[in-house]
Parts: sequence; structure tokens; C-alpha cells
Amino acid sequence: MNKKQVSFTTLGRQLATKTLAIGCIIAVHQGFSQDSLRTQKLNEVVVTGTRFDVPVEKSGKTIYKVTADDIEKNAGKSVADILNEVPGIQMGGNFGSPGTNISLFVRGGSNKNTLILIDGVPLNDPSGITASYDLRLLPISQIESIEVLKGGLSTLYGTGASAAVINISLKENKGEKLAGGVNYNYGSYNTIAASGNIQGKANKLTYLLSANYSNSDGFSSALEQSDTSTFTKDGFNQKNGLLKLGYTFNKQFAIDGIVAYDDFETDYDGGAFIDADNQQLGNMCRVGLIPTFKYAKGQIQLKTMYVNNSSEFISASPKANDGKNLQLDLSQRHYLTSTITGVWGISRQEFSYKQGKDIDFAVSKFSSIDPYASFFYEHRSGFNLHVGARLNTHSEYGSKFVYNANPSYLIKVSQSAQVKLLASISTSYITPTGYQLFAIYGNTNLKPEEALNLELGGSLYLNKSLVLNVVYFDRNENSVIDFVSKFDNTGAWIGGAYDNLTKERHVKGYEADLSYNMNKMLSFSANYTHASADDATTFYRIPEDKFGFSANISPLQNTTASLKYNFTGMRTIFDFGKYEEVKLESYGLIDIYVQQKFLYGKLIGYGALNNVLDKDFVSIYGFTTRGRNFNIGMKYNF
Repeated sequence: MNKKQVSFTTLGRQLATKTLAIGCIIAVHQGFSQDSLRTQKLNEVVVTGTRFDVPVEKSGKTIYKVTADDIEKNAGKSVADILNEVPGIQMGGNFGSPGTNISLFVRGGSNKNTLILIDGVPLNDPSGITASYDLRLLPISQIESIEVLKGGLSTLYGTGASAAVINISLKENKGEKLAGGVNYNYGSYNTIAASGNIQGKANKLTYLLSANYSNSDGFSSALEQSDTSTFTKDGFNQKNGLLKLGYTFNKQFAIDGIVAYDDFETDYDGGAFIDADNQQLGNMCRVGLIPTFKYAKGQIQLKTMYVNNSSEFISASPKANDGKNLQLDLSQRHYLTSTITGVWGISRQEFSYKQGKDIDFAVSKFSSIDPYASFFYEHRSGFNLHVGARLNTHSEYGSKFVYNANPSYLIKVSQSAQVKLLASISTSYITPTGYQLFAIYGNTNLKPEEALNLELGGSLYLNKSLVLNVVYFDRNENSVIDFVSKFDNTGAWIGGAYDNLTKERHVKGYEADLSYNMNKMLSFSANYTHASADDATTFYRIPEDKFGFSANISPLQNTTASLKYNFTGMRTIFDFGKYEEVKLESYGLIDIYVQQKFLYGKLIGYGALNNVLDKDFVSIYGFTTRGRNFNIGMKYNF
């Protein structure tokens, strides 16, 4: 690292911290002087931390919510693009060609440490090495909101919820007899996206049907090192269908069902700086049924979901994988007293995968069964406590016990100000995947990965228009599963296998985010994250510093504009070709979005310009990134 890089990173860190502080001071002043201009709802409800509705100010976990309005202001962006702007999340691949493989890092953890939920149900791909969900399958048009819980919560959600839980809520039927909408947009690289949905209600039956199609010519995913070479474009094609049905028998009993099919085709190159004519085909089919029985003091619910994954790689080394995943979760939520709510139940998961002619479903099958219990205590003094425990019983390695305790205290400072103090301690685990257990390099003696998560922080809620969150975190991972190579006396590679490492991974840091609605015309937000590891070799591709700012302006009743700036600090990667570490320069990107409503809000025209300054930067070593790009579109709701 040279002096210029050090000074720039330090300057960025100081600038972000000072801006948050200055913004808070300005907001405090404005908040007291503009009480009549309250526009933000303080009691925003989140569900991911407890599995039932809780006002965000009473939650003992760090939860960031991306609302439907936030999603609407990200025209042309993918799910990965939106997640990359969430404080504390670093995405990889989202700035590359449209079908680039996506990686995700939260508080030092990678894809396998973050559990993806769709409508509260965990989604996995048993055919993958880490069994993580592929975000390329999901179109932004189907999403209503996203909640990001950082710190992990295996007590409620089981395996994978080690560093974070991302709960993606799909669009729901809003109860109208007949409603819907269509959306079409066009953007750079000859990218088109069209989507539509229709929803309705007929007596006791509700329905929602959604479809999406998108296609892009793309550009070469591998970076060209010579001006004379011409790498081929790597395009992307996506198709999605979703059907939600609900039938209400009476006030106590109802059944909801879902059928969804997601499919994508993408071209990809041979590796860093290497062009190739390769193609990946991926699809997921999921079918779910959720009966719910409600009674005076709670409800009993059974979530069932069957998922089938398939992926095929067409290249010089072709391969095809298939995965099956069956999930059952029987839970009861009960209001024990006026101040204590309990959630308890038992979940069962069955995984299996097929890899060509090498591994069959019957050989790779494994399962787990987990009883769990969680309790939320709310006292009128402002003290809240969430505690929980889970016993994971695995068909291969036995049992694993995890727990969590999250006290928080909401203090009323004045009529217009509240302060929340929070602390959290939780243990989490990640089960070995089928590939790690049964593949040619597998090891059936693997134990689960474990993590201890600690948090300490606070929040300021001022005048129902300002929210400031500051959290310190500390994560410690052990029994990490990785591929361990073996070499002979001459240094030649002779094989290897997956194993639990004795080396621990320790990551710590802090996060701060501020949102402020100054009045009906202007709002802004800012965030800053710093994270570091004791051992730099365990922290590749993750920036120590990352921050962002955004401003939303509504000069007219039907006109909205937003400006965003996001800075990603320097990262270190390891070049296995040269067998040396490489420093990737920091970069900052500016995005602009404009929206205009017509016909009483039913017709919406919008446009976005991303990477306004056409910044040339490296996101993944050896691969390209998007330069200045645009997106324009129209949406009609009826």
C-alpha cells in the first residue's frame, strides 16, 4: 500500500465519520424547528429478528429495511446492486457483465455465512459447493421489500444464519378485486426487461400472478489486456413466473400456496483475462403450502417447501448438477402474557444432489431435525429482551446447540426524542454441504462450522424524522470448512479433501447509518462501515472501509429525483496465477434517478444514469466492470 492509497482511505474514513456527525447535528436542529413537517413513520415494523411484527425501535438486533419505495428508485438495478448499497454489505460481481456470478460478504462472512429467505423460508442450492442461493435467479420486479438482519440468528433460522439473514418478501395480494401492473424498461448493452402482474380476490380466494422477462447482450466478462484482441460479448437471459394462491376458510383457518419457476442463461469466460465461449444454464422450481390456524392468543403454522435446482455448465469441462431440498417447519406463536410472546416449533430439512454420473441422489442424501424456542419480553419501562435456543440434530455429525440473547432498552429522552441501547450475543452454525460430505474430495467426518457474534450499540429516534444507528460488532468463527491440499516431499500436489480447520477467523468493526426526512421535499441518508480481521489472509476481497450518501428530492408533487454516492475502499486479493497478493484500488460511484408520475399516479416514467463520471475501476480482479450506463422505462398500474 503506498502513501497515496493510505491517505485516501484515511481521508474517506474521516469524511464519512464527520459527515454523519454534521448531518446528525443539522438534523437535530431542523428536527426541533420543523415539528410540523414529520414525514417518516418511526414505528416501522420488522419481522426477521423475532418471526413476528415488532417495531424496529424495540428490536434487539441490527435490522436494515429496503422498502418498496427504495426498490422503485433503483430502476434497472438487480437484487445484488440494491444489496450492495445496504450498510455493512459488500457484493462481488454485481458491477460485471449481467450474468456474472454473485458473491456476498457481511461482517467478514461470505455467501455460506448469510442465509437467504424468500417470504421467511430458507432457500438453498444443495448442488453447490456452499449450497448458497443464487441471487441471479430472482428478478427485482417480484420483490416487495428486503430486511437485512446482521449478526446471525441460527436459533430462529438454523444453518447458514451465521453472519446475516436476508429476508426477501415477494409481492402480496393487497386485497383488491382486480389490480395489476406492467413495466418495461430499456438500458445500456441493449438490455430490456418486461414484467407484469395481476392480482385479485373472488370470495374467499385470493390470487397473484407475476411474470418477468429480461435479456441483455452484455459485454465481455473477462478483462482484455491488449488493445488488439477482441473478446466476445457475454449476454444474459432471465425468465420468471410466480403464482400465489390463498384460501380463507373462516377467521381461524387459511391456506396459502406458492408455485414459482426461475430460469437464467448466461455466457461466461474462461477466467481472469481469459476469453471463452462458455455458457451456464440454471433454474429453480419451488412449490410451497402454508396452512395457518389462528386463535385468540396466537397461531399455529406449518411452512412446507419443496425446491428443485438444476445447473449445467457448457464448456471444455462440461458438468451438470441437480439438487433437491424439502423443508418443513411447524411453529406456534403464543402470547403467554401481555408482555411475553413465545415462538417455538420444530423444523426438518432434507437435502440431496446429483452430479452427472458420479454422484446420485440416494448417495448424497442427508437431513436435519431441529426443535427451537424463542421468547420476546417487552416491559412498559422500555426494556426489551429476546432470547432463544435451538438444537440441530444432523444425520451425519450428531447434534449442535445454539443460543441467542438480545436485550435492548428504549429510553424516552423527551416528547420528540428516544434513544435505544442494545446488546447481542448469539451462536450460529453452518452444516457441511452435500458436496463437502460426499463428493470425490468429500469428508463424512466433517463437523459444522461455528460462530460467536457479539454486538453493542445504540439508536437515536428524533422527532419521527431522524434515525441514527451506531453498532460495534465482533465475530469469531471456528471449525471453518475448507479444502486442504496434500503435497509429497518434492512439493508436488497429490490430492486433498475438505476438512475443519483449526485456525479461527476473527473479524470486528463498526457500522453507522443515518436517515433524515427534512421535510416533504427533501430527505437524505448516509452510512459508514469499518471492518478488519486479525489475519489479513482471511479477509480477501473485503474492504476495510465503505460508505455512502444519498439525497431524495421531490420538487413537485409527482416528481422525484435521487442522487447517490457509494465509496468502496481498497481490497486485497490473491492472484493464484502469479501466487502473490494484489491490491485493488478504492473507487466511488455516483448514480442519478428521476421519476415522473402521470394520470393520478397510475402511469410512471423513470430514468437512471449510473456511474455518472464513467469511473474505471476493478471489482473482481481480471474481469470487467460497467462504465457509465443508463436505464429508462414506463410503468402502468391499474
